[in-house]
Amino acid sequence: MNKPYTNMQLATAHVTDKTTDQPKLKTYDKARVEVNNLNLKRGGRLILNKLNLTLADNGITSIIGPSGAGKSSLLRCINGLDKDWKGEISVDGIASKHWPKGADALRQHIGLIGQKPTVFPCSITDNVVFGLRGKQRKQASSGLIEYCLKQAALWDEVCDRLDHNAQTLSLGQQQRLCIARALAVKPAVLLLDEPTASLDPRSKNKIEASLHGLGENMPVVVVTHDLEQVRRLGGNALFMCDGMLIEQAESTTLLDTPQRLETREFFQWSTCDCPPEDE
Repeated sequence: MNKPYTNMQLATAHVTDKTTDQPKLKTYDKARVEVNNLNLKRGGRLILNKLNLTLADNGITSIIGPSGAGKSSLLRCINGLDKDWKGEISVDGIASKHWPKGADALRQHIGLIGQKPTVFPCSITDNVVFGLRGKQRKQASSGLIEYCLKQAALWDEVCDRLDHNAQTLSLGQQQRLCIARALAVKPAVLLLDEPTASLDPRSKNKIEASLHGLGENMPVVVVTHDLEQVRRLGGNALFMCDGMLIEQAESTTLLDTPQRLETREFFQWSTCDCPPEDE
């Protein structure tokens, strides 16, 4: 089986000054995702406000910030689930709103995994290949299934029961199965929204190990409230507040020596003035 991913470069992002209306967007020779002047309104309130972001070809980027900062909404805009935004989002140089074959094809190119795992009442194998279309699903090789489960750090636990109902797996195993299912369609970018928030430490460690491996070959973006997880994941970290990107740095640097007042206050008090996103 051909290796489904190519080697890519380290992911990073632009720092937005909260007091500047037109921040400069940092660019890369091999940018995978570029977000320019992104705005999203919901219920008359700006959820994302003139946000700029660039991801290169690989590496882990953790996004932190208070509830209501716009973190989850950013992922949904990049993935195409939220469509009422203004600005520009391009993926591999193509505007996401004009993605070839439409939004479904875009969501295969950019995988999004939520906090609560969603598995279907069928076998583990059928769950892995669920996102494949028509003949692709029927012709999916055992090698592809094994590869995806290994990348999700799940193969050793389920290799002897692939025909068992996936809903009998533990919560942590189900979350890793969701990662394997996302990988089966060979995405170029993987977005995860609080993927370990409700998991036990062992499951959390398994998923973090999987993300480290995946980050070597693609940009992996993780929204999390767990600051120690940010430190363990390494890579870059972004702090968002009030719909804007406030500060970005290597994860340990941002956690230990934040430069912006908003970031320091959040680390000290775990709060800011952002209203909830669903208001």
